Amino acid sequence: LEAHQRWVEEEDPGHPTWTVLYQVDDVRCYTKSFDVVGTDPYPIPDLPAAVAGQWTEKTRKAVADARGVWMVPQVFRKPKAEHPPTFDELRSMTWQCITEGAKGIVFYSWFGIWDDESCPFEQRWPQVRRVAEEVSRLAPVLLSADPTPAVTVTGPEAVHWTVRSHRGTVYAIVVNDGEQAVSASVRFPRQPKRVMLGDRPVEVVGQGGFSVPLAPLGVAIYRIEM
Repeated sequence: LEAHQRWVEEEDPGHPTWTVLYQVDDVRCYTKSFDVVGTDPYPIPDLPAAVAGQWTEKTRKAVADARGVWMVPQVFRKPKAEHPPTFDELRSMTWQCITEGAKGIVFYSWFGIWDDESCPFEQRWPQVRRVAEEVSRLAPVLLSADPTPAVTVTGPEAVHWTVRSHRGTVYAIVVNDGEQAVSASVRFPRQPKRVMLGDRPVEVVGQGGFSVPLAPLGVAIYRIEM
């Protein structure tokens, strides 16, 4: 693999290579064989959706934030499973990957959806598109290198979060990886001018903060004007 990487660099130096590994605990051993790496957690239904965030964190730490991480969330139904990941599972797993540091999302797989007789393609494909379009709309925010204020999010272990800034607006993305409803708290270094959840204003109380109620596998994306 390392020899192949050197060959690609010589023949086509202008494009990165991307490797996907299931050996999530051994990613560090492969670092000379890729420019960008991803792992492919396929937990549903054998394991909880939280595995997606756990694998992303392991992958990012294995490369010490020195390589791009493009994760591979599960959209297909495993053999003998009753159904593929639900919409809520897919959405949560995708945003877990992003909040844990993924800069790319590649769903797996098209043919797995197309060939799944238990869940018609016409039903499943719009769900995948809906999640992909939600991420795509926020791509400029997610890839922004603008500095962020010292916004913090606290909550139970099931909560994943990230804060981004883009063109003067701060975004707080909070995800629940579990099957139970949880609550998190967002705090600011100073009182914000306005906080929005979609089209709904959010009341900020106390020392510049607010509570985040998260449904099972829920995702909340806040726009904050400081």
